[in-house]
Amino acid sequence: MSKIKKIDLTGKSIGEVESHKNFVVEKPHSQAMFEAVIAENAGRRQGTHSTLTKGEVRGGGKKPYAQKHTGNARQGSIRNPHYVGGGVVFGPKPTRNYKVGVNKKVSKLAFASAVSVKLKNEAIFILEDSASSKKPSTKAISTMLKTLKLLNKKILFVFNSEKAEALIKSAQNINRTVVKKPNQVSTQDIMHANFVIVQESALDTLAKVVA
Repeated sequence: MSKIKKIDLTGKSIGEVESHKNFVVEKPHSQAMFEAVIAENAGRRQGTHSTLTKGEVRGGGKKPYAQKHTGNARQGSIRNPHYVGGGVVFGPKPTRNYKVGVNKKVSKLAFASAVSVKLKNEAIFILEDSASSKKPSTKAISTMLKTLKLLNKKILFVFNSEKAEALIKSAQNINRTVVKKPNQVSTQDIMHANFVIVQESALDTLAKVVA
C-alpha cells in the first residue's frame, strides 16, 4: 500500500499517510476510465436543442406559384425542407436522452484507477485537519501552492465542508482550481487535475465512492 505525503497549510511536509486500500489497483484500467468519462460528459448534456419541422415553421400557407403551366416542378409550400428557411428533416428534438449507462463495478474501477494513477505519480497530497483559518484567506492557499511549486497548475481540492468552510472559500478564488466535497468528486475530476489535495478527514469519505 502506497503512502501519501501529508502537508500543513504552509505547504511543508509533516509526515505521510497510508493510502486507503480501496485505491489500490495493480494495473489502472484505461478502458474503464474512458467509459466513465464518456458517461459523465453525456450526462451533462441537457438535450434542450430543438429544430423546427415543416409543420412548425411559420409561413408558407400559400402555394409559391401555380400547380401547372410554369415549367417548374409543383410546389406546395416555401417551407418545404429543400427551401431556404424551410423545416428541418430529422432534426434534433428535446425528447432525446443522451445518458450513457455504466456498470457500477466499471464506475468504481474507473475511479480507483484514476486515483491510483495520481498516487503512482505522487500527485496527491493530504492536508492536515488542523489546517484551517477563521476567515477566508486566498493568500494562505496561494502560499501553500507556491511552497509545493504547484501555482498555476490544475488543482483539485477535496474538502470536508464541516471543517473547512473558510478554506473552501479561499481556494475558490485561485485560478485553475476546482473545489469539491468528497461525495461530489468524479473520475473526470481526478483525471483532469494535475494534482489533488485532499483534506485528511475527507479521505475516508472519498474512499467510500469505490467501496
